[in-house]
Amino acid sequence: MTEKTVKTKEIPLKQGKNEVGYKKPPKERQFKPGQSGNPKGPPKRRTQLWVWFCKYMELTNAQLEKLDKEKLTQAQQSALKLVENARDGKHSGSERLALSVFDREEGRAVEHLVIEDDQTLSDSECDEIRKLLLENHDTK
Repeated sequence: MTEKTVKTKEIPLKQGKNEVGYKKPPKERQFKPGQSGNPKGPPKRRTQLWVWFCKYMELTNAQLEKLDKEKLTQAQQSALKLVENARDGKHSGSERLALSVFDREEGRAVEHLVIEDDQTLSDSECDEIRKLLLENHDTK
């Protein structure tokens, strides 16, 4: 029977002149000059309506009027329209759409519900129930 040589995946601590370890990969695994660690590049960003909305909210009325609306993207036009409607006090119903877009783009804010009625327990009543449950659990 012939003996098989087993290759280990351990990286030696020294390779010739180069040390190998944390943030020091072996020479054969390092990127070549001009080669990127992410050849496809960063993921493409989606158009963020919220960003344009905030930028237009910072502008004065005169600056808003100077904008060339023909050259704006759809997202920019939508954000600008929302700002103009808010400035003019118009409620076109597009606010609901904008809120849903903002929620998707920026992440929905955490909502806390507080429900109180005649049957709601007080903090002290909850503590008493916890104690009783723990006592019953310990006796079993």
